[in-house]
Amino acid sequence: MLLRTFSGEELREFDKFLNSPFFNRKQEVIDYFRLLRRYHPGFSPKNIKRERIMGRLFPGTPFSEKTFKYLTNLLLKLGERYISLREMESRPMISEYHLLNAYVKRGVEKNYDFIYKRAETQQLQLDLRDSEFYYRDYLLKNVAARHFDKKKLRRQNKWTEELVDALDVYYLSAKLKHTCVILSNRQIVSGDSDMRLTHEIIRFLDERKDFSDYPAIQLYRVLYLLLTEERESDFSEVRHLTEKHFKRFDTEELRQVYFMIINFCIQQLQKGNKTHYYLEELYGIYKSGIEKDILTDSGFLSPWTYKNVIRLGLRLEKYEDTEAFIIEKKSSLREEFQSDAFHYNMAELYYFKGDSEEALVYLNRVDFSDMYYILDTKKLMLKIYYEQGADAALESLIASFSTYLRRNKLMSENVRETYMNFIRLLAKIHKGDKDLVEAVEGASPLTDKAWLLEKINQ
Repeated sequence: MLLRTFSGEELREFDKFLNSPFFNRKQEVIDYFRLLRRYHPGFSPKNIKRERIMGRLFPGTPFSEKTFKYLTNLLLKLGERYISLREMESRPMISEYHLLNAYVKRGVEKNYDFIYKRAETQQLQLDLRDSEFYYRDYLLKNVAARHFDKKKLRRQNKWTEELVDALDVYYLSAKLKHTCVILSNRQIVSGDSDMRLTHEIIRFLDERKDFSDYPAIQLYRVLYLLLTEERESDFSEVRHLTEKHFKRFDTEELRQVYFMIINFCIQQLQKGNKTHYYLEELYGIYKSGIEKDILTDSGFLSPWTYKNVIRLGLRLEKYEDTEAFIIEKKSSLREEFQSDAFHYNMAELYYFKGDSEEALVYLNRVDFSDMYYILDTKKLMLKIYYEQGADAALESLIASFSTYLRRNKLMSENVRETYMNFIRLLAKIHKGDKDLVEAVEGASPLTDKAWLLEKINQ
């Protein structure tokens, strides 16, 4: 339901929108919306049964499926129109572009000149120089060229030349950006795309240094080279450019760039390439992205990003920094995640420091707000019980954990198999079977493979 996504402010705005006779002249749609909004945001099916709603709208009238569907579809279309207008008005210069086009068609010169100068000034005052900025620049030049042609002056249209140049910059930046997204996604999901045109664009940019002053082209060119050739020099240059130009890109686009770099580092670690170097770099990328509010969402830190930073800090044995991060950033998590995220990650910290007893204290405080906390808590307990030689506790947990994995219907088969493989191999190691290296190496999917191999070789 679209209304479920509306904030309180948007519901109030939408009420005004529905009351405007320009958009809607049907009072029953307004009444229908006002009945529904009482149940925002959950819209519980118990409260919004169609027969009850229609009975409130049309008392004494038999329920009509046709009328119900008509009102629902009409309210949806009006909601879609509202959010499309809101989205257009939230994007700099887009509404001005459409207004300028209208003035060109109507020949209203004075108004056109005023709006164009205002839009041009607003555009140039922005710090952003991402592909969206160059798209807006192209739109401005496009409407200026049409305005000049409409006047039918007998001289060269300079706006057409500027329009073509603006189109080149927008196309190159957007083409490279989307190509980098495709290449980065290939690290996670296999795919096949024809990159021949992009290769030619890179060759063109290498020959034409006049495009090197555009931050979006500059960044995505080097990012493309990094994702295709995996050179350390390109990695260093990408890191430099993201730090240099981070104010030139909006947060959403910069977040996408950061995750492309993060995925690249993870890929290098999986290949075993310069492990310590890429661990340090990945740790630094996460910390930088969090401090600049790039890797946050509406000011909140994801519990999984929080966990990733902590895992990296522990692998790098930055125990003091990691403990400070756990404590300081706890309040950056949404309230419902704070307790479990804090207690689980403190347990991991103490486990890495060799204090298994204190780790168990924190693990016993995890309330299991999320399935993955259940999985990771039980896995860490298994590791501790094995290392402590607590045979009874280990065997009991192996049995109960196996039952949980088999019975949980919400878990994907891949996740279930990942942990079942871990339990199965740990049980064999516990029984003294040391001839398991090939079984561990060949098991897939599997979590904590390195730890299992370490225990086999002890």
